[in-house]
Amino acid sequence: MLTARDIMTPHIVSIRPTSSVRTAVERLISEQISGLPVVDENERLVGIITEFALLAIAYDPTVAKDSVAQHMTTEVLSVNVDDPIRRVADLFIVHRVRRVPVLENGRIAGLIARRDVLKAVYETQPVRV
Repeated sequence: MLTARDIMTPHIVSIRPTSSVRTAVERLISEQISGLPVVDENERLVGIITEFALLAIAYDPTVAKDSVAQHMTTEVLSVNVDDPIRRVADLFIVHRVRRVPVLENGRIAGLIARRDVLKAVYETQPVRV
């Protein structure tokens, strides 16, 4: 059975809650990603900041000076490294999120996108004709 650890991306681009919104936008653009896990100094997940939340900058340019903590979501859905892939798929389907942080011992260990689940299932299912 595939687990979150098997399909997660271990390279995590994250940000601190004290960073500016401008820094978050720059990181999203430079990394070509749509969301950033927000972690404290111990790499513990404290939130997530997404492109959607950062769109506030389009209405008020002064938002760029705000801290990430002022715009992040603190109620983040996550999975454990040993959770089965079906649990991950359930979160994507039920909650319509784009990515799920993967935790190990309370610290962020990776990230799973919807595409990661699709790819893993596609590659492990036998070909039927």
